[in-house]
Amino acid sequence: MGSPVHTPPPDLFASAAITRRTFLGCCSALALAAAGCRDLSFRTRIGRNLLNDPPPQRYQAALDHLIRVVLPLEAPGCPWTSERVRGHLLSLFPLEREPRFVAVQSTLTVFDDTDLFPHLIPADAERRALDVANDEALDALIARKRAGDEALYGRLAARNGSDARFSTLGLDRQREYFDMWRQSAFIVKRQFYASARSLVLISAYSLEESWPAISYAGPRLPKRRT
Repeated sequence: MGSPVHTPPPDLFASAAITRRTFLGCCSALALAAAGCRDLSFRTRIGRNLLNDPPPQRYQAALDHLIRVVLPLEAPGCPWTSERVRGHLLSLFPLEREPRFVAVQSTLTVFDDTDLFPHLIPADAERRALDVANDEALDALIARKRAGDEALYGRLAARNGSDARFSTLGLDRQREYFDMWRQSAFIVKRQFYASARSLVLISAYSLEESWPAISYAGPRLPKRRT
């Protein structure tokens, strides 16, 4: 067996720069949240998704639809396709070539199963991020956060069904589900939202074919010839 891969802890504060390191840390924190599930069946499903190396078609489907949610691909004249942006994202952030990105693949499979959202309770990450006087107060705060996420999910499930996959929802419902991560009471879930959105935008706007659409003339310095 190879040596264990070191995964840095996430920077949990809103002012943190969005980087590959931050995104990887968020995904790892969500993986650890599986231990906080109250329901054994949900914990087993989350654990299976997070601990197994998912097939590419499973997490790539979630990634493709996430790209459609973040970018206005349905707009006339849009300069991107989901396939082109995904290919560029994977060249910038090699999810498939580096073992340390397995957590990202696995988290995308958990993200795709919408009914797992209220069962991801990243309590340990909250403890590190929050300055709370005692454990009893922290436990009460986490219970309120959990109840808030359950209420968010309840409104979504009432319209979409309780076992819908993100990749099978209509575009409006997909955007509603993704925004639910932004509204989560848990810092790590909000950080996942911000990181995923930023990585898609970075990948899209760094494509040269998108520059005319945003009136960007390109970098001032010419490319070096090799």
